[in-house]
Amino acid sequence: MDFRHQLITLLLATASALACAQDWNNLSPGARTVLAPLSRQWDTLSPDEQQHLTHMAERYPQLPPEKQARVRERIGRWAELSPSERARARENYQRFKEMPPEQRRDAIERYRREHDDERKPHKKHKDRE
Repeated sequence: MDFRHQLITLLLATASALACAQDWNNLSPGARTVLAPLSRQWDTLSPDEQQHLTHMAERYPQLPPEKQARVRERIGRWAELSPSERARARENYQRFKEMPPEQRRDAIERYRREHDDERKPHKKHKDRE
């Protein structure tokens, strides 16, 4: 493949990716509300990430309140991550998906045990009152 052919292929691929990217202002008001923590970073997200998040935001109104709260919390946490932390999270998720089911269940249980204290509301010690 000669240089011109490679350049044309690259330009077409780039144009295709840009065409799939969504402008923040073209999102529905509901999607912008759900995705608000990501508004400043929206243009830096890949078209695939934008599409995934937009699809999730479209399903959001049909979710029960407890799942809506979980979605809001996760979007907020994702928005706070640096690009390198996001990359590491994606890599970890990919490795998790590739695990055999039994190993995956073990990893989930181990994670829950290790993070159980973070989920429980902290109780005051009676001896300090």
